Amino acid sequence: MQSWRLLDLDFPDAASNLALEEALARQVGGGKSPPTLRLWRNRRAAVIGENQSARLEVQLDTCRELGVEVIRRFTGGGAVYHDLGNLNYSICIPKAPSQNLAFQQGLFRKALGCGAACLSILGLDSTQVPVNTIMVRGRKISGGAGAIRWGVVFYHGSVLVSTDLQVIWKILRREQLPKSGGFVHSTRVPVTSLERELGREISIDQVKGPLNNAFTETFKACLVSGRASEQELHMASRLAKEKYGSDEWNLKM
Repeated sequence: MQSWRLLDLDFPDAASNLALEEALARQVGGGKSPPTLRLWRNRRAAVIGENQSARLEVQLDTCRELGVEVIRRFTGGGAVYHDLGNLNYSICIPKAPSQNLAFQQGLFRKALGCGAACLSILGLDSTQVPVNTIMVRGRKISGGAGAIRWGVVFYHGSVLVSTDLQVIWKILRREQLPKSGGFVHSTRVPVTSLERELGREISIDQVKGPLNNAFTETFKACLVSGRASEQELHMASRLAKEKYGSDEWNLKM
């Protein structure tokens, strides 16, 4: 059974959190860090895909009024809302030269399956909708996005635990503007949360254990608690200032 680093680490700002995602990808892909499962949370943030237009996806004025950061990640996919009731998980695996595209896409499916397995442990039946959505009773409760670059297969997903569902519809455009060429456009679907579906309060910590167990079983891996390396933290600090904290990156489209 392969050993993986379990990194339970987040920062107060979205720029640092997204910067660490890239730093992990680059360091793991470069063979300088071990395969990693990261658990983390963002404070209020609208997170858009690399190839999306911020103005087409997000109500920018409403975000400013509500104190919601708008930030662009380095992976594809659609716009999502993060708050402290949303548990994010990131899976970072070195890409072997022998792995073909079908194998790599299979890793993405396994990564999404971790979210579904976690929900099952918590007592919820769910349906996986290709390519990156998990539904409960017709409502989205989890999703993810991935990338293959820098010598790594990278996937980050999320589970809506106690997310403020009302804010989602305030900040993400319901009536989307006419589609423009070259942009990835989100598909709007009803959303739900673990608390809503379970009918009771549940803490983030109560979800971490089942998610770790789901990952261990799905990837046949042994999780070992670890820390971010000095190189990862230094790279993340630089990326947060130069890239993820800048309008040039976040609002470039």
